[in-house]
Amino acid sequence: MSRIESFEIEIPQLNRSRIVWVYLPDGYDDGDCFPVIYMQDGQNCFYDRLCHFGNSWRATETMDEIDAKFGYKAIVVAVESDERFRLSEYSPWKIAFRAFKAKRTIAKSRLNRGGDGEKYAEFFAKNLMAEVNSRYKTEKVRQGNAVIGSSMGGLISAYLGLEYQRQFSHMGLFSTYTEFNQKCWNRFVKKTVISKPMRAVIYCGGKEYDEFTTDKRMKCNSVRLYDDLVRLGVDCRLVLESGNAHNELSWRQFFGVFALDFLQRYYDNLPTE
Repeated sequence: MSRIESFEIEIPQLNRSRIVWVYLPDGYDDGDCFPVIYMQDGQNCFYDRLCHFGNSWRATETMDEIDAKFGYKAIVVAVESDERFRLSEYSPWKIAFRAFKAKRTIAKSRLNRGGDGEKYAEFFAKNLMAEVNSRYKTEKVRQGNAVIGSSMGGLISAYLGLEYQRQFSHMGLFSTYTEFNQKCWNRFVKKTVISKPMRAVIYCGGKEYDEFTTDKRMKCNSVRLYDDLVRLGVDCRLVLESGNAHNELSWRQFFGVFALDFLQRYYDNLPTE
């Protein structure tokens, strides 16, 4: 039977700590090593009772179903976020206030306007992954590592995948806010060179309006992200769902699409390097 464990980890780059939840598949104790899916906003990934909006991704159910149907097993690592710092940790750049309708809401805290994403990404790709690799039976090569997030979590996942290509081969970018600072994102993409095969699953719903943006803008944002990554040479899949809103209830419907996309490629081409 699958199970979930947790541990606390320091973020030395930001002098903070977080809880990390880890899904271990059925048969983990008898297995050799497993591919890993790294997720943002960890409190929203497994348990409805911890989710800010009452509906989690229910990643445990999805991973159990994939295992039962296809025999694909993976570890899922979900890192807690803190609303006090989330916007800053999930963006390497300061907010471009004109990008959003609710700039007054964001402006309430000077600690939560973006700009810490580079430090957070360094923690994620170095400290976190090293800790996970030391604790669990993980696949060490990049083909066995994927990263996924939604909204601002999608932005930092995109940054992680492109900035740390030696660690990640697969990105799940759901309802991604590159508009947080589009000019800085554009400059980042322009200087990025894809040196290794990279895959991205980009998802956007059709009812994405929230306090930050509108349906049309979010769709355009996601299509533009798709175009950006394709031009870089990333192998991309774009998923648009007209009826879905900007929440975990919607994202969990397509988490399985991403997970299966990643695991099929991994298990069909088991890494040898």
